[in-house]
Amino acid sequence: MYSAIIFDIDGTLLDASEGIIKSIIYTMNKYNLMLPDNYSITEFVGPSIQDSCKRIFNMNEVDAQSFANCFRNKYSQGDVFYAQPYDNIYKLLENLKEKNILLGVATYKREDNARDLMKHFGFDKYFDSICGADNENKLTKTDILKKCLKELSCENQSAVLIGDSCHDGRAANEAGIDFIGVTYGFGFKTKDEIKEFNPVLCAENINDIVEFFDNKNSLIP
Repeated sequence: MYSAIIFDIDGTLLDASEGIIKSIIYTMNKYNLMLPDNYSITEFVGPSIQDSCKRIFNMNEVDAQSFANCFRNKYSQGDVFYAQPYDNIYKLLENLKEKNILLGVATYKREDNARDLMKHFGFDKYFDSICGADNENKLTKTDILKKCLKELSCENQSAVLIGDSCHDGRAANEAGIDFIGVTYGFGFKTKDEIKEFNPVLCAENINDIVEFFDNKNSLIP
């Protein structure tokens, strides 16, 4: 059924919250910002930094970009590596590569940071395409996903995106590919939240995804 499988990073491949939060706190302190009472700092994990700044701090485009630049400079200096691969994720990737499946990454992380992170944790050897955000946030998640599909030379009907947030579900729907939503990350908390995006699977852990793809009818050999 699938010849290509595309992953989000934050909340899907890796728990990258520690490094993101460290850099967010640093940047908030530099800009003398306090987090509003009705928001959690974990809401910065996953979405683009600019979008989060506009939503949480009510920033305009220029200020949000300035904040994002500061955050990304700090993040790329080492905080990017404060992350933890999810249990059994390497097992899943090994299984998929043994089946000759093309693997891609589509993430809101800036692309250079994403590539550094994938290399640091040894993920780069599994992936045929790693696509991330531009520094100015001009690319939407759908744009990034379509870029990944193009690099993989994959037909939409034979691809699936795995992600933990509404941004992932919406991008998959807009790109016309299947979607697997996970609740072990930072976006979706329940299967009902995922069902809005017509998923082929709602996964509570990596083992759920392993079992899904172990079905030989789910993959093109």
